Amino acid sequence: MSEPEKITFDEPISERGFLGRSRILPPKKKPHFSNSQIKEIYNTVRVHLIINPSSGRKKGLEVAREVEANLIESKIKIKTYITKEPNHAIQIVKELDLVEGDVIASIGGDGTFCEVISGFMMRNDNAHEAFPLALIPAGTGNSQAHDMGIEDYQVGVGKILNGNLKKMDIGKIKFILEGKEEIRYSHNLVGWGLGVDSNILAEKLRFLGPLRYDIGVLLSIIRGKVRKARCYIDGHLIDSSFILLLIQNTCTGGDRLSLAPYAQVDDGKMDIGIIYRISRSKVLALFNQLKAGGSHVWNPNVEFYRFSTLKIETDEPTAINIDGENIGTTPLEIKVLPSVLKIFN
Repeated sequence: MSEPEKITFDEPISERGFLGRSRILPPKKKPHFSNSQIKEIYNTVRVHLIINPSSGRKKGLEVAREVEANLIESKIKIKTYITKEPNHAIQIVKELDLVEGDVIASIGGDGTFCEVISGFMMRNDNAHEAFPLALIPAGTGNSQAHDMGIEDYQVGVGKILNGNLKKMDIGKIKFILEGKEEIRYSHNLVGWGLGVDSNILAEKLRFLGPLRYDIGVLLSIIRGKVRKARCYIDGHLIDSSFILLLIQNTCTGGDRLSLAPYAQVDDGKMDIGIIYRISRSKVLALFNQLKAGGSHVWNPNVEFYRFSTLKIETDEPTAINIDGENIGTTPLEIKVLPSVLKIFN
């Protein structure tokens, strides 16, 4: 078995800062989409708005009203669907009656978009080959929207009206939920280890807003939990003790942290950053580097790889996170589906 594809980052660049101190500049991110895609223009007639009313401190409905007004003013027909509980968006999208000129728009955060994509991919008519998705940010983190340059609903609506489509990779995720194998389709990230621990803690501190992510990470570092796992990267086994696995389709995650600066959503692969067992002080130093624009990529305790398939096995079930949502446990399998979705950008 050949070695997995290791990612090599450009050499760090230093500059003189305050009082003559030298600091390392953050790594330069790769473009979210490559420049090699053939442009496709889509003529939108009707938009199905999938709205999560609980996203972003319950601002989903407020954003949706503005989106509706903008689309109607632009002579675009709309149909609205409001989710009532977790996973409701999956069922809604699976049952949509789609005709030529239709678009499915997700109004929520990364978790809502994951559900929309999952429902789309679970349909039995291959609708994803013909119909595009649109992303309207209304969540807390909005990592995918941030990396696409969609900072608010106006930009999102503008991209629908412009009609410019690009193709995007996603990951087909198999995991265990309540004793049964489940499937989701990830557009952003899959977390395992300290990242999931911190996210679970952060969910209990939602009233703190984005600050909750930092607090969750710091508390998880203090706890210092280490897990043994068998990690298969394109079939190559790494059997070790890990602090964290950063599995990314996009560059950013969490509180818009640059987790994988070289990740692109149309390169046919996902990126994984591996942090083995190290001391709490080294983990804290690494977290500070991560906060400093992603300079953790040059930390000697981190390895980055690019993969098409990934498998994580543990002796005991351990929690995972898919696109910001804590859901299910190991064993975990990921298969990258290259350029399988069309999305407005």
